[in-house]
Amino acid sequence: MGKRLYFMKGAVLMAAVAVSGIGGALAEAQEASAPESKPSPSGREARPVSWVNPLAAAEAGLVHCTLPSDAVGESVGYVVWTPPGYADDPSQRYPVVYFLHGMGGNESSDAAGFSGHVRDGIRAGAIPPCIVVFPNGGRSGYRDAVERMIVDELAPTIDANYRTQPNRARRVAIGFSMGGQGAVRLAVRHPDLFCAAASWGGGLFRGGEEVLDAVDEQGAQLREQGFAALLINGDEDRPEAYHELVKHLAAQRLEHALVVLPSTPHKLGRYYELSAERTIAFLGERLKRQAE
Repeated sequence: MGKRLYFMKGAVLMAAVAVSGIGGALAEAQEASAPESKPSPSGREARPVSWVNPLAAAEAGLVHCTLPSDAVGESVGYVVWTPPGYADDPSQRYPVVYFLHGMGGNESSDAAGFSGHVRDGIRAGAIPPCIVVFPNGGRSGYRDAVERMIVDELAPTIDANYRTQPNRARRVAIGFSMGGQGAVRLAVRHPDLFCAAASWGGGLFRGGEEVLDAVDEQGAQLREQGFAALLINGDEDRPEAYHELVKHLAAQRLEHALVVLPSTPHKLGRYYELSAERTIAFLGERLKRQAE
C-alpha cells in the first residue's frame, strides 16, 4: 500500500491517489462497468429496455420529459433540473451538466440525488447556477443509437427549450459506472459538445479501446480547448481500470486527475459520500474557467 501523485506539467489538476487492494475486483463492478457493445441473446441485454420512466415523486426543480427519437426509434425519457431562481429572471442563461446513469438505472433513478448535491454546490459557490439533464441511456453504454440521440437530438432540444448557454465551454458530463465511461467517451469523441468530464466507477473495459483512440485522435483539439477529466474510482472497484486512460491523457498533455477512494466498492451512495463535493467543485471550476 502506498501513495502516488499524478501531476501534469502545466496542468491545474493533481490528485493524491491511495492505492489499495487493486486486485480485489467485485463481480458487481465488472458487470456494471463493462456493458456489452452489442445485444446478446441472454442476460441483461435480452430484457427489453424501458425507455420512459416518470419520476416516482415530485421534486423541486425536476421535470420529466420525453423525446421522440429517430435515432433510438421510439420516445426516450429524460429529466431536467432547473436551479432555484430559474423562473425569476427570463434574461439569465445557464450552463448545462449532463448526468449519465449506470447499468440498470434510467433517467429518473439518480435525478433527485445528484441534483440535490448540485443545489448544495450552488449555495456554497462551488458551481455556478446550472441546468442538469438526466438522459435515459438504457443499457447501451452510451454508444450507437443512444450516442446519436444525446448528441444530435437531446442536446439541441435542451438548448432550444431552456435558457442555456449553448456552447461546449458551458457543458460538462458526469456519470456513474456505465455512465462514468459514457461521460468520458462522449466528451472525448465530441470535443465541440463538452469542455470536461467526470467519471465515478466507470473504468475502461469492453469497448474501452475506442475511448483511448478518441483521446489520441482528438488530442490536439481537446488540448487547445482546455479539456479536463476527473476520474474517481473506489479501491474495491477495479481502480486499475483507469490506468491506460491516464497514460493516453498524459501523452496528449490533457489536464486530468485520478483519485482512488478508500473502502469504496461499486456503490453509488459511497461515491456520493466521498466524492460528490469534490466532483461538483471540479465541474464548477471548469465551467467558471471556460467562461473567462
